[in-house]
Amino acid sequence: MHKLGLSIYLVLTSFCAFASESELNWSAEQRDIIELSRFVALAPKQVGFDAYADMFHPEFTNWYMKGGQESLRNRADYLTLVKGWLDAGNYATYSKVIPISVEIFGDLAYVRLLKEERFHHPDQPPTQFVGQFASLLKKHNGRWTFYRTSFQERYRGSLADSKMAL
Repeated sequence: MHKLGLSIYLVLTSFCAFASESELNWSAEQRDIIELSRFVALAPKQVGFDAYADMFHPEFTNWYMKGGQESLRNRADYLTLVKGWLDAGNYATYSKVIPISVEIFGDLAYVRLLKEERFHHPDQPPTQFVGQFASLLKKHNGRWTFYRTSFQERYRGSLADSKMAL
């Protein structure tokens, strides 16, 4: 049993060392993209809806991969839904990302990450979202913007009932 525990410890510390080492190897531009991916959920409350909307390319689409064609939304439809949700008193209180990869190809970047978000609601207890994202970012007016985002949830529901965290 002692050898098994030691083996598990060595595997876990090797994995943690790999994760820490890979985080140190992100370029400044990759770190900016990772931070943009983390901050986007918090932006409406912290910098306002207009600044939040500017984070999305004019040709942005969002696809919730659990649904079919109807879950593919263009920028206007997506922002209308978000604005209604915010106007009802909802907002993000926490956002954490674990980047899997950030590939930059000129003015395009392909990002894969795990994400955890927590939300305040005026008429119900806090909720949580945990999911995986694949996003294509595109520079627009010299800034990285979300161009195509696809995501799938691992958990969406009550924060109190959640057994998930990143």
